[in-house]
Amino acid sequence: MEVSPSGRLATPEPSPTAESVQTSGRRRWSLTTVTWLGSFLALAVVLVVRNAYLFTTKIYEDMDFAANTIAVLQAKHFDLLTGNYSKEGFYHPGPAFLYVMAAGESFFHDLLHLVPTPWNGQLLAILLLNAALIGASLAVLARQAGSGRVVLAALAVVLLFAALHPLTVNSAWMPYVYFAPTLLLLVSAASVATGQTADLWLLALSAWLCINGQAEFLLFSPVVVVASLACMVVMRHRQATGGTVPRMPAGHWIAALAVSAVLAFPIALNTVLHWPGQFGRYLNYGRAASGHLTHHSVVFSIGYTLRYWWPGIPATTADTGGLIVGLVICAIALLLAWYCPLPGLRRFLLASLAAVGLLTVLFVYYAVKGVDDNDISQAYLGYFYWAAPLVVSIVAITAAVVRVNLRRAAVLGLAAAVAGAAVVATVVPQHKDNIDDPPAKFYGVPQIPHAVDQLAASADGRPIVLHILNHDWIDTVGLVAYADRIGVRSCVVGQNWTILFRVQSICTHGDIRSGARFWLGAPHRHLPPGWRVAATLPTAWIARQP
Repeated sequence: MEVSPSGRLATPEPSPTAESVQTSGRRRWSLTTVTWLGSFLALAVVLVVRNAYLFTTKIYEDMDFAANTIAVLQAKHFDLLTGNYSKEGFYHPGPAFLYVMAAGESFFHDLLHLVPTPWNGQLLAILLLNAALIGASLAVLARQAGSGRVVLAALAVVLLFAALHPLTVNSAWMPYVYFAPTLLLLVSAASVATGQTADLWLLALSAWLCINGQAEFLLFSPVVVVASLACMVVMRHRQATGGTVPRMPAGHWIAALAVSAVLAFPIALNTVLHWPGQFGRYLNYGRAASGHLTHHSVVFSIGYTLRYWWPGIPATTADTGGLIVGLVICAIALLLAWYCPLPGLRRFLLASLAAVGLLTVLFVYYAVKGVDDNDISQAYLGYFYWAAPLVVSIVAITAAVVRVNLRRAAVLGLAAAVAGAAVVATVVPQHKDNIDDPPAKFYGVPQIPHAVDQLAASADGRPIVLHILNHDWIDTVGLVAYADRIGVRSCVVGQNWTILFRVQSICTHGDIRSGARFWLGAPHRHLPPGWRVAATLPTAWIARQP
């Protein structure tokens, strides 16, 4: 028996029983479920209210959105095996996001008729996906912290961050779409690293979503996943009692493998059917990068990375500001996490910071090795990396809330903060992160349906054969996407357009021989003598030769 300093027999603390452990597990599971559902609903309401125009405004897409629609129409027939196009001359690895868009178009437009045009359904599906993935990130935090107050504070931070960079959750442009899965990748990797195998399926989901969306994640995702699993193995060996390592539930691994199988299947099938698939093109691009693209210094690449820590436009002038802001919030987060009074939560918070550090090193390496001069001057390549400062901010607020031990009455204050942040995130105006961003509120090209009708009438049942002059493709891809959707055969002349328009929209010799041929030129280009204008669009005239 132990003797207390006062000389009395000390009563030993009761060890946790199986029943108490099971009860605690049920409470955390309940908190996790409530957190995901509540966060998803809160974010979904903010995004739907913010984009209420989707339910009334007819949007006919052009630019990259129309290029995605050409692929989405394949996905609606389960014929799509590749991702969205890259201007580097290949498709990104997988079609997961395009299938989400196809589901949104089919469900919200074709089935329920909630939105007036198909593209509106595509964007609505992306908005709900973002809400679900961010809600899953907060659910992981809830399991680790076991506190609803922490979740409320973190949700307020997420909403304020969305107000600072609204397009990260409010756009269907692909560079923004990768933000939410990257956030989940960092958070789930940190959780698995601390031994939480229940989050293995979320780690698999986020890693494969990222890989499906962008070829650069073929580097980022595997490294983050392997590092997380290695830390998990070390952690479980440290928890071994009597030389016996705790067993990992088989169900957790089965769920992760099932998710991986679903998201990897189209990539694997495309590689087998069209060997070596897109990977041959990735290797060719990598060889080209090694040959003539590797010219960015480490110092320059670090400065490029720091731009995303500045709470504003990630311009070249934001390097110094990003350094200051990054150092300050990272130092605060590290200090608070290091002295977190809860050992389990402390490990998770430190693992989250380590995941951010690993992603940062990989991003700097990518900026050095894989980005050419034309891209390094543009910010869109790193929009997904905005997840890094958000995770650091969440770590800081989580450790602060736990440290000050807020009373129950503070819950009302945190709820008010969430409500205020939600209002701000709903009404704050969107901004452009660089001059190449799509419009803050994209309304498409309303003239596209009428233009296609005019071309179809002029073609009189023959294929619409389109010649693009001077690379004026922005409206052309909108014409092709709309014509595909209504069942009118249209195509573009030139194999060099295959990546953008996909092979089914490139004219065959038969199309060229039998089709009605049209030329598209920019408005400032003079129409050749004798040519007749068949239709006009904001950025092009469409004419026929005499």
